[in-house]
Amino acid sequence: MASSSSKRSSCLLLLLAVFLLHGSSATSRPATEDADPMAQRFRRWKAEHSRTYATPEEERHRLRVYARNMRYIEATNGDAGLTYELGETAYTDLTSDEFTAMYTSRAPPLSDDDDDLPMTMITTRAGPVAAAAGGGWLQVYVNESAGAPASVDWRERGAVTAVKNQGQCGSCWAFSTVAVIEGIHQIQTGKLASLSEQELVDCDKLDHGCNGGVSYRALQWITSNGGITSQDDYPYTAKDDTCDTTKLSHHAASISGFQRVATRSELSLTNAVAMQPVAVSIEAGGANFQHYRNGVYNGPCGTRLNHGVTVVGYGKDEVTRESYWIVKNSWGEKWGDNGYLRMKKGIIDKPEGICGIAIRPSFPLV
Repeated sequence: MASSSSKRSSCLLLLLAVFLLHGSSATSRPATEDADPMAQRFRRWKAEHSRTYATPEEERHRLRVYARNMRYIEATNGDAGLTYELGETAYTDLTSDEFTAMYTSRAPPLSDDDDDLPMTMITTRAGPVAAAAGGGWLQVYVNESAGAPASVDWRERGAVTAVKNQGQCGSCWAFSTVAVIEGIHQIQTGKLASLSEQELVDCDKLDHGCNGGVSYRALQWITSNGGITSQDDYPYTAKDDTCDTTKLSHHAASISGFQRVATRSELSLTNAVAMQPVAVSIEAGGANFQHYRNGVYNGPCGTRLNHGVTVVGYGKDEVTRESYWIVKNSWGEKWGDNGYLRMKKGIIDKPEGICGIAIRPSFPLV
């Protein structure tokens, strides 16, 4: 009897020891994690951006990437002379190479660019000549007068739709094209309509869908098609698909042609933006672009044009006195300054502009 009772006591003690050991390990794991400030920040970031990962291994890898990015952000922001600020964005768990591959497009091959074709140079102080580009000849808007307003912001005038998100599709060119047509349509009619990027991705065979394109080619296609339909009629899917030809005649907005702004002339670009939003190409990507939050960007970049954006205004920072372009991006509102970027304007001895912004501007005609 005593032996049986002793065995029961031993079993109970063993179970108690196992329970205590298990409880100790279970409670110590969160305590260890809670002691890591970077892990805490990562958890908050994941919750804010609704981010989940397929495996624990992938999550640990993304935590390491996030931590490296945050250390870079903090080190860069420590530069007292910086005119812009980096911070968390929706893309802080990506490496710089991953971000560039996912959210920019390849630079167009030479066959996609008409910089070497004959062009009709139209110099004017009053604005562009209202005639469509035709054949192999491109009309170029040249206006180097100094009469433009000191600042312009087409958002304040109701000519800019909400920031959109291209997703993991190299369709930035379609977004910048649509944005300038939305702008001129509102300026001319007083009605702001959200137009269809997906119609361009699927149907514009002058460009390459999710593999990249050029805004002035897209403007050429829209001119030939007679117009473009609405976002509601032809919703965005962030992937290449078969053209829905039944929508091609559903024109929510139309244009008569387009003009390219004189290349490497920020003064001509200024005068063009004073009239309407303008589509441009820049070299994006890289850590500073990926993590940009606010301020006037004058960080590292070249002129390998791999991303289409829209200039919707310009001005001068009241604190730093830096002149800047107001740039609408297509990476969603959780990147940059609610989806926007201010880029340094008027760099001496840099006619191409920061990141090549003045190399390939274009705008529609109505």
